[in-house]
Amino acid sequence: MKLLPISLMVLSLTGYADEKVKPATPAPATPAPTALAPEAPKTVQVEILDSNGKKFILVKSIESAEEFAAFEKDAQAITADQKDAALTKQLLDLALTTPEKEARTRELDGKFKKLQATNDTMAKTYNFDLTRQYLIVPTSVKVLTIVTNEEYTKLAAAKDFKPDSVVAGPDDKKLILKETVKGAAEVEAFQQQVRRVLEAKRGLQQLVEAQPRFTKAEDKNKIEEAIKNTQAEVNKSLEDFKKSRGYEIPNEFNVQTAQAKLYTLLSDEEQKNLQSQIEGKDAKPEAKADKK
Repeated sequence: MKLLPISLMVLSLTGYADEKVKPATPAPATPAPTALAPEAPKTVQVEILDSNGKKFILVKSIESAEEFAAFEKDAQAITADQKDAALTKQLLDLALTTPEKEARTRELDGKFKKLQATNDTMAKTYNFDLTRQYLIVPTSVKVLTIVTNEEYTKLAAAKDFKPDSVVAGPDDKKLILKETVKGAAEVEAFQQQVRRVLEAKRGLQQLVEAQPRFTKAEDKNKIEEAIKNTQAEVNKSLEDFKKSRGYEIPNEFNVQTAQAKLYTLLSDEEQKNLQSQIEGKDAKPEAKADKK
């Protein structure tokens, strides 16, 4: 399966340089939660993503906001462990005395064991390995807006109010579901719309803040014209957003990833092996037919 070449967040995590760390072979995602178990299903659906001339294979489908939040937390933790081990390795290389080298070696060994254990857990949970490069593609996001207690009281009094549309936010704030965007391409289009609005507003703010510095009449006219044009772009981006989404973009909102797909980069050799396996399966029925 080929997906649209949409912009992707890259998780480029290079493993700590040690001969014990070897690149793992990617396991294609399967419906079963034990995709890495020895007794894997005989038929595995392979999903390939083409991006900028590179091929990535799906290794994990994340199916809930809670699962995605856990993945983000785990990815940040293993990245921190990796940086910590790399720093200790640098200190070991700089050590001058034998006692210092021995102490740094023991420290590095302990941190590497911790990193390896975390990596093993990530492999079981997400088919994730530090030695590989990954792409995370959001396929569903929830747009949540912050509501005051007064606004919540009014909303709760409405006949069509749905209690499950309100979730708890940070600092005891209440968030209400504005919309759910589904589909990788749709999520990317939504993100571009939001980005356009925010960048236009940011540009306008920068021009307004810079305006007092211009004192010459000619410069004043130029900055005023720039502000006018940028304000028009802000208004147009807001208008286009409302026309497309059916609501005005809130001043405060939160975009929560509800579903996502995790892909890993395939090497040239892995691509060849995968293609050979696919061609081999396709050729088997024909071979049986020839025997008849």
